[in-house]
Order: sequence, then structure tokens, then C-alpha cells
Amino acid sequence: MVLLASTSYADEPQHLRLSVRALGMGNAFIAATNDQSALFYNPAGLESVHNYIFDIVTVGVTVNQQTLEVADASGNDAVAALGAATGGKLYQEIPLSAFSMVGPGWGWSLFGTVVLDTQVHNPVVPWFGVNYYAQTGAVIGGSMSFFDHSLDVGVTYKQISRAGLGQEFHIVDFVDPDFEETVQDDLETGKMQSATDVGAIYHYDAFYDFPIKLAAVMHNIGSLDFGSTGKIPTTLDLGMATETEFLGLDLLAAADFVDTGFAATEQKSWRRNVNLGVELGMWMRSNGHHALSYRMGMKGVYPSSGFTLNVPYLPLEVTYAKWSEEIGSYAGSLEDKRQSVELTIGF
Repeated sequence: MVLLASTSYADEPQHLRLSVRALGMGNAFIAATNDQSALFYNPAGLESVHNYIFDIVTVGVTVNQQTLEVADASGNDAVAALGAATGGKLYQEIPLSAFSMVGPGWGWSLFGTVVLDTQVHNPVVPWFGVNYYAQTGAVIGGSMSFFDHSLDVGVTYKQISRAGLGQEFHIVDFVDPDFEETVQDDLETGKMQSATDVGAIYHYDAFYDFPIKLAAVMHNIGSLDFGSTGKIPTTLDLGMATETEFLGLDLLAAADFVDTGFAATEQKSWRRNVNLGVELGMWMRSNGHHALSYRMGMKGVYPSSGFTLNVPYLPLEVTYAKWSEEIGSYAGSLEDKRQSVELTIGF
């Protein structure tokens, strides 16, 4: 039968929405955000949006390296690949957003995500920690500037519905004649939650060539509890960023210290919560993104990289990131290599 014990997942914080652009630069985006990602990273960043950006649809996929290796294997190789995944994860995520629009000081988005997060245990008699869910939601936000545009303050409100299953399964459970019925009984169905983000960005312009932005944001005030499929606690994140020109290119550099109170992980490991990143871009387009940009960074102790091709004269943008998530107890404990790609049609 299906075991009803609490699921043993790796120590990885959950999220509602990650920007593929941000992941390419180590996910250091609390102070750097200047596009529609401000709705999820820091609502004060809406004041840094200087164009009207309308995304008709954005669809992406994230997959980890172990999933690709198992998918490419066959026969005995597949069994060996599954055994090699023991202690790690098989992870896939499909994010979707539609009719998202932001302008200077405001924005909204409709979004959804499907996640299959499987942790593999014991290669001899396998058992799995499975977290599967589909979530849909809406976010709306606004911001204002004070003290002669030195201080930006923003607020977002999010409402999310999540349905899915978080459970442990042994290999023998799959041959139980009541397996399907038991799974249906354990499903979380449409658990609705809401939360608010409040953020601020201070502009320090004492260095003419390197204007500094200092940011703080309180994420998910009130916390989000989706039952067996996971919880997203209230966190305080800090960030710093600067924008300048370098060899004729636009340079964005950022550093974040996320989850300063270690609310999202069981173990306290400050190094896993420090993110660093840079972006180089050329030919700024009317949608607020460069026609071509390259990124690199450090998410915790693991390197990241990525790029965006924002096709001139077409409402088409492709963004890619290669990065790693820490799924162990501390920075450098257990690396999970992932790749994300995102396609946006919009103006």
C-alpha cells in the first residue's frame, strides 16, 4: 500500500516563479530586476521599468541532468542510470504565463506551473519521494518613488491555487490493486492561498559611473501552505546592483543575500543563500530587453550562465540558462544541475 509517512524531500526551497534571465546570472535579481520579473522578485523594481511590456504568452521548461540521463538510457542502462540517481532528484518543471503586462510603476500577470519533483532512494529496493503539483495564480503590483526618486517602494498581491500530491512510494506500491484509488484519495485539490510582497530599493548615486541600488524585500507575507505539496514561508531578501557601460555594452552586476532568516530550509547555510551575477547586453529594444545578452554568475557555490536572443522586428524572445540547485543541507553538499529555456511572444 502507499506509505502515509511524511515525505522526505531534499532541502530545496520552493518557489512560485523563477526568471530564466535571473537564473543565468545566479538568480541575483532582488535589486537588479527591471522587467516583468519584478512582480515576483521585488515590486519596487517596477519603478525601474521604463517601457510598456506586454507578453501574450511565455512558456518554458526546466529539467535536471539526471532526468536527461535516465530518459536517454534504455534497458539495463536505464536501470543503471536510475541507480546512479539515488540520493538525487528527477526534476521537471513547465512554467506558463499569459497576458502579462508591466509599465512604469505597475504590472500584473496570470501564471501557472506544473512540477514533478522525484527523489530516488535505495537502488536495491527503490522507493521514491514524489512531489507533483499544478498551480495557477494571478499577481498584481504597484510602486511609487519618494525623496526625488531616491527611494522606490512597491507592493504585490498574489493569489495561487495548487493541486497535487506529496507522498512516498515503495516499488511494491505500484502493483497494489488499490494503488490508483489510494493516490486519488491523497490528492490535494485546489488549495487556494494568497500572500503579499513588500519591497524597497534605494538609489545611491554618489559614484557617477556606478550608480548603486540597495534593495530589501519581504516575500510571501503570511506564508503559503499547500498541504502535502509544500510550503513557502515568509522570507527577507537583500540585494545590491549597479548598471553601467563596459566596452560599449550595457553591464548589469548584482549580489543578493536571500532568506536571511533561513526560514525556507531546515539547515542554516549562509553560503548557499548568496547569489552573484552579471549581464552584458547590446541593442536595447522597445520591450525593455536587449536584442542579445549574455549572463554568468554564482548561485550559492555553483556557477550559472545563460543568454537571451530578443529577435529584432519580431515579437519573439528566447532565453536560456544553465544553473545548479543545492538540494543538500549546506552549500556544496549535493549539486543538482539544471537547464531552463523560455520562449516569449509579446511586445
